[in-house]
This record gives sequence, structure tokens and C-alpha cells, in this order.
Amino acid sequence: MGGWVDDRLMHLLAAHRSEWATGAARTLMWIGTSPTALATVALLAVVVVVATRAYRQAGAVVLAVVTADVVARLLKEIIDRSRPPSDLALVHLGGASMPSTHAALTSAAATALLLATTLRSTRARFLWALILAAGTAVVGVCMVYLGGHWPTDIVAGWTLGTTFGAGAGLLCRGPRAGQRGDQSPGRRDEQPQGS
Repeated sequence: MGGWVDDRLMHLLAAHRSEWATGAARTLMWIGTSPTALATVALLAVVVVVATRAYRQAGAVVLAVVTADVVARLLKEIIDRSRPPSDLALVHLGGASMPSTHAALTSAAATALLLATTLRSTRARFLWALILAAGTAVVGVCMVYLGGHWPTDIVAGWTLGTTFGAGAGLLCRGPRAGQRGDQSPGRRDEQPQGS
């Protein structure tokens, strides 16, 4: 079934590409694959981590991304799936196609960051989750739109990345909002008994 769905979706996208969407997808792909862009993003991330002292969150993201990358590369070797044919592709990537490493790494980073970050506000947590999910989705859709991956490659990458991101995020998670390692002072069970 995956082959039929992949083929139909790829042909549908290829038939409905537009100049502006292609330009936007190529720009996003360049940001995600260019050594210059990646170095700039990494430098900005280091500055943000140091400025905000978000070492736990950074550790979760690094752990998730490294493990997802290693496993995705091993699975590519085992599965050895061909990329979409050149008549459907606007970009020509080398190597095996499944799972998508881009999808695995973005979903691993987003999931780890989401789970390792403690926010007090439900609205802030929802907005943070929405931003991270949207960014991950855009990367995957761009890779399919440009013909670099089959849709099921992206789904497999998202599944892989989310799994490792959840593990790393939960492992590196600090106390939840309103919780501390010890009981907070002033609780009833800590009040001195009458004198």
C-alpha cells in the first residue's frame, strides 16, 4: 500500500508545483543542508544555550539528534530504498531514501526540546509544541515536494525521530512546573506540631 500512496502523492505534487512554493522549498532545504547555514544556526544555538543556561535542554537535543542520526543511517543501509525517480524530483540527493534523515533529526530535536523544557503556562506549552511541530512538518513536506523523498520516508523519519526525541527529552527533563525534588516548605505535613 505504501508504494501506491507514495506514487500517487508524488505525481499529485509534481503536477501542482508552483514557482513560489518551489522557491520557498528550495530555500528551506538550503538552510537545512548548507554548511554555512548549519554553522550559523549552531552558533546561534550555542549563544542561546549559554545566555539562557539551557544546558539540560541542549543535552536532550544533542542526545536525541545523535542517536536518531546513527539509527537512521543504519536503517538506510538495511532498507536500501531508492529515491523518487528523476522525472518527479526537483532535487537529486544521493544514497538510500528510507527513513528520511532530515525528518528524523528535526522531529528528534523538536520532541526532545519540547519534553525537556518546563513551562508553567498551558498556553505557552501549547504554543511551543505548535511551533516545533510546524517546523518539523514544513521540513518533511518540503523534502517530498522537491522530490527528495517519498512520503513514507518522511513518516518513517518522523516516527524514528519522535521516538528518540521522547526518550532523550524525558531522560533530561527537569522537575515539572510547580514541583521540586523535595517537599516545599510550608506544607501541612511539615508544620510544627502544636506547643
